[in-house]
Amino acid sequence: MTKHLKPRVWVALALMAAVAAASCGDKNKQPVQKFNYEAPPENDRGLNHAEIDSMRSMKLTHRVTRDEYWDKKGGVVENDRFQVWYSSRKIFVLQAMAVLKQMDFMANEVQKKFGKIPGEKLVVLTAPNLEVFQKATGKDWWNYSSIKGDTLSMQTPMTLYMRGLLQVAARREYCRWAFGHFTQGKAPQWVVWGMATYLAGEREVFLGQRKEYASKPLRMNVNDINQTLEKENDRIPTRRAMYNSYLMVNQLVQTNGIQSVAAFLLALPEEKDADAAAQRIFKKSYKEVVAEAQAWTEPQPEAQTP
Repeated sequence: MTKHLKPRVWVALALMAAVAAASCGDKNKQPVQKFNYEAPPENDRGLNHAEIDSMRSMKLTHRVTRDEYWDKKGGVVENDRFQVWYSSRKIFVLQAMAVLKQMDFMANEVQKKFGKIPGEKLVVLTAPNLEVFQKATGKDWWNYSSIKGDTLSMQTPMTLYMRGLLQVAARREYCRWAFGHFTQGKAPQWVVWGMATYLAGEREVFLGQRKEYASKPLRMNVNDINQTLEKENDRIPTRRAMYNSYLMVNQLVQTNGIQSVAAFLLALPEEKDADAAAQRIFKKSYKEVVAEAQAWTEPQPEAQTP
């Protein structure tokens, strides 16, 4: 499988390197968004003793069978589920390992909830900085990744870490990829995103973002939610739609249990439509399931102690 994936990965890494090189020489380039924490090139170094010890422990825990680096080109850490690639600098192996750790944890959780995980290996390409991520994927700073087939191009792990989002981002994006496999692209977006954000524990992130659209009603029509999440191209509407999908799935989990929601997601590609899947799992129509999911009450901020 490695031989099959390698050309695709090297092309992607070459693209990232080319974008980075071009950016350095572009005097008219747009300023990089403020959330960018890449260390200067001169700070690149090998791992110290403590980092080597941590890497050794994580490699054993997560069954890493491959840890390679090519000078000035990048490297990879790999186990039976993931190939996580990083570019250029030796020190970036720590970021790649952090991504593999979070995704491997989430794969174990998905296995528990769904009884399986995709058999395919997920290839994760981590960008060296925000500007490279933006130019290579067409995504913006508020997007965690771009998923194409079994390749996930991820924003710079250090940027996400410094924003307190690395754990949530890696876990959620793994779920989105896994659920895409499970449903064969036939699931409503609110189910996929809602389950992914629920399992990734994104509730506090959504509560923090709520002030961005506090002047607007939170609740959205389910068709608008699906269309907005399908496009994922406008920050405020997308965040609003993601929160709605989370609240819908959370409501279903509270009323039916997480195993039923997982079973519904798995049933979607097996039935002729969402209504048939809803009848099979929830014993009610899809319209009734949506109505039940949208019976949520908006969480209120916790009162501050004087």
